[in-house]
Amino acid sequence: SCLSDDCIEQRSYTRFDPIYMTSFEFRIDIQTESLRSLENPGRMYFYEDYLFINEKGLGIHIYDNSDRNNPSFVTFYKIPGNFDISIKDGYLVADNVIDLITVDIQDINNPVIIDRIKDFMGRYINWEDEPNRVYWAYSVASPIKEVINCSDANFGFNDFWRGEVFFTTDLDIGSVVNSETSGGGSTGSVGIGGSTSRFTIIGNYLYIVDNYNLLTFEFQSGSVPILRATNNLGWGIETIYPFQDKLFIGSTSGMHIYSISNPESPTRISTFQHARACDPVVVKDDKAYVTLRDGRLCDGFLNQLDVIDISDITDPTLIKSYSMKNPNGMTFKDNILFLSESSFGLKALDITDSQNIKELLWNKEISSTDLIYLGDNTLMSIGATGFYQYDVSDIEDMKQISYIPVQ
Repeated sequence: SCLSDDCIEQRSYTRFDPIYMTSFEFRIDIQTESLRSLENPGRMYFYEDYLFINEKGLGIHIYDNSDRNNPSFVTFYKIPGNFDISIKDGYLVADNVIDLITVDIQDINNPVIIDRIKDFMGRYINWEDEPNRVYWAYSVASPIKEVINCSDANFGFNDFWRGEVFFTTDLDIGSVVNSETSGGGSTGSVGIGGSTSRFTIIGNYLYIVDNYNLLTFEFQSGSVPILRATNNLGWGIETIYPFQDKLFIGSTSGMHIYSISNPESPTRISTFQHARACDPVVVKDDKAYVTLRDGRLCDGFLNQLDVIDISDITDPTLIKSYSMKNPNGMTFKDNILFLSESSFGLKALDITDSQNIKELLWNKEISSTDLIYLGDNTLMSIGATGFYQYDVSDIEDMKQISYIPVQ
């Protein structure tokens, strides 16, 4: 009983340090930069031959992608606290910490903010707009390694949460085709986002999901969004995917289906529940495809692709689940489902037979978190290693045609 043990434990984890800003720091005119490299890419968006890549929390890289073999840098928009965008008729809508801004980008090199909705998610409705008040904007991930002696109270602690430290491998703020032009009733020029998007435009309406709500905005005079409805969805809301006159909303606990037959007032149709996990959704014909993965925000342990029968939209049912590594975003080309496997690469799956999905290709050389298929045999991928474009005219011999690296 008098023996004194001497032992240590080496621990690796990711710490997320919060970044705070005053309204004076983020409610500013957009500044542009003539040169900036990708460092921490987030979501991507495609609009009229321009490629928009989010730099997590900092702004948007813009490239001229008219030549798929050689995308060229145009400019960088500095937008503090930015992670999501959508574009309609030359007007860009973006989150700016707690605000929603509308930016005239008809002259791509000279963006002009034309509207700002303060605290658009209603998080600080009882706060006064004081210049010294600070707001949480985003968090920065830092890899940490530490050695702990067994006399430490935290020795052997293996939960996902300890104070302000998350044990995880990646930062996932959010969280179709999210082809916004595929949602019924679209008018005008609208861009294409990925399956992890929280913003989507259908016709004259912008739909946004935060962690709890579905927000519906109508574009006034074709450019400025006006809030029309708020639907509470519960918690853990992550992604939004438009299909025909419906919205498929992914959450950490299931998939919500909403009708937008009345676009100003979405109504719930049904919910498909699954185990707790991160959850992007895409839809083709009468089937929905849901990726479940483990991660910091979800606390789940599943890594799989669920195929869901939505022929009866009021009663979605599981057809079959397929084991994956760490599945994330998805997109379609005909009966081919392209699926991001995060740090494990990119897969092409033949989904002709839902009971027997076949793997056609697995590119393990890249990191991929989301995908966009442009319809001209061009596949876009974004991930921790950078932005890639592929010629997928021959799926089993997919050729890389361009690359924008992370510096």
